[in-house]
Amino acid sequence: MADRSGNKEERKEEKKYEEKRYTTGLYLKAFAISVAIFSCGLLIGIYIENFFTSDLSARTAVIENSVREIELEMLYFQDLSDTYSCDFLSAVIVKTNSNLDTLAQELQYSEKNILFTKETIRNIKMTYTSLLIKDWLLQEKVKKSCGADAVTVLYFYTTESCDDCVTQGDVLTLLKDTFKEKLMVFPIDTQIDISMTKILMDRFNVTAMPSIVINGETYTGVIGKDELTGTICEQLPGIDECK
Repeated sequence: MADRSGNKEERKEEKKYEEKRYTTGLYLKAFAISVAIFSCGLLIGIYIENFFTSDLSARTAVIENSVREIELEMLYFQDLSDTYSCDFLSAVIVKTNSNLDTLAQELQYSEKNILFTKETIRNIKMTYTSLLIKDWLLQEKVKKSCGADAVTVLYFYTTESCDDCVTQGDVLTLLKDTFKEKLMVFPIDTQIDISMTKILMDRFNVTAMPSIVINGETYTGVIGKDELTGTICEQLPGIDECK
């Protein structure tokens, strides 16, 4: 009887041990599957970010080449017909500005959603900001040589704790949709550390964010849609949007 009772207890212990081992195995398999899924998701995320970042770099390079071509074309057209050169250069600068607008939207998305390639995105934004300022300088040269057929706006903002910057950006986007190529907005993130940004801020006495510069005059704080529309239409009174 004692042997039977002992065997029964042993079988119970063996059964408990097998159940425990089976349960532990299930947990380990579940953990391994979770790790595998997480790793796959991580690798896919890194791949997608790298692909997206590479695309941004390629777009930036295209715009950089475009700006270089504008500089070369300006030198060439100095000796040709003013009418021909002005029309051509204005069209090229409008196209370049449009490409910069598209790149800006993609950079804005990247800054909010990219996790693994933030440094690369920041470097791209530094290049973008330099191109933006260069494009603005070229546009100002064309305006002096050919007259104003578009209003240019330098928009200084920061992405750090600035709700007013978001509001001002929305107003400028709305006006950009209204005036199309007649309004060129050059948004400059003051957190991007390039010397030309500081030079422009000193020149136009920009001391707070947001600030915008139109026709050499600096406006600080949020400037509403109606006030900005009036300022734009003062420079372009004959266009349909101002009638």
